[in-house]
Amino acid sequence: MSSTDDKIVEAVSKAKKPGTFSIVKVVKERGYPKDSVNVYLNEDLAYQVAQVNEAIDTIGKEMDTAGADPKVLNEFMSRRDAIVENRDALLAQMSAEKYVFHVKGMSEGQRQDLFDKAVEAYPIVIIQKLDQVTGEFGDVEVESVERDRLFTAFLWEHSIEKIVTFDGDVQEGLTEEDAWELRRSLPLAALTNITESIERLRIATSVFLLTVDEDFLAKS
Repeated sequence: MSSTDDKIVEAVSKAKKPGTFSIVKVVKERGYPKDSVNVYLNEDLAYQVAQVNEAIDTIGKEMDTAGADPKVLNEFMSRRDAIVENRDALLAQMSAEKYVFHVKGMSEGQRQDLFDKAVEAYPIVIIQKLDQVTGEFGDVEVESVERDRLFTAFLWEHSIEKIVTFDGDVQEGLTEEDAWELRRSLPLAALTNITESIERLRIATSVFLLTVDEDFLAKS
């Protein structure tokens, strides 16, 4: 099972945990699986940590082929310990500037409503295009970058329920303008991690709702 699968199972389990699960919240389209994403705005520190981790991996591989000479192994361990100490110091700096994005799942119905809203702003355009294989004309939807960006902003607005800063301040929810600004300004790694969380929760919510339905059918 992949780490993504593990996270999906964990999110579903937490949502169904006694004391957390509420059928009333489910009916009202709340109480869905949740996730959190750590975001670090200092890209330079993040890059340094990545470089240090690569150095640690390299030393590990070198140790595997270095043989059993205690002197050589001690030299490797000394180098590794110094690099690990450096990494821990960098991680401490990063943690002091950490923002935690709390993300919640949504139903497919909610997701479709957001897509329909984006379509209202940028209607779907269909054109006739020649199929080079069949030689016949067929309907083809024209891609809309603007609609895709708006839909993604809507997803962020309705998926991110709060942001907790490194010093404990909390921003509850996002406006559409907040979502646009975050997507323009956040580092690429943060954008990727948040987008992956939203998509992962899409699967987790579907699994959650399916298991809820199965539980109620079994008890009825």
